[in-house]
Amino acid sequence: MLNRSLTLKINAIVLTVIAIADIIRGYMHTFNINYAADNIAKIDPHPDTLYLLGVFGMSNFLTAFIYLIIVWKAKHIAPYILLIIPLGYLVGIIGLKTQGVQMQSDFNGQYMMFGYFAICLLTSLTYFTSKK
Repeated sequence: MLNRSLTLKINAIVLTVIAIADIIRGYMHTFNINYAADNIAKIDPHPDTLYLLGVFGMSNFLTAFIYLIIVWKAKHIAPYILLIIPLGYLVGIIGLKTQGVQMQSDFNGQYMMFGYFAICLLTSLTYFTSKK
């Protein structure tokens, strides 16, 4: 079994990778929005949809920079942040479902997000299940 010190380092590294992924996602959602909508997400390029996709990209930049600050200044909370990420999205999904909001497009980006959530969850669990 892994020890806490090693798993904390792993969590910090994964949070750094997640931050880099969020910077890439932010770039794709804002500066490369038409390509991302057509070729990755496969969503209809309606102006309102593109605008909301762009706004989501802004939040990707925000979370990425917050994650990098956490890794730089407060590594000890990285496992908690990695656990909160999928939980936060789960709350959002529940909210969308309770309001009856559903996608009509293919939304291929969901498959990348499932991997993103799994990595966050599994990495944080390595910390919480490691020996002290």
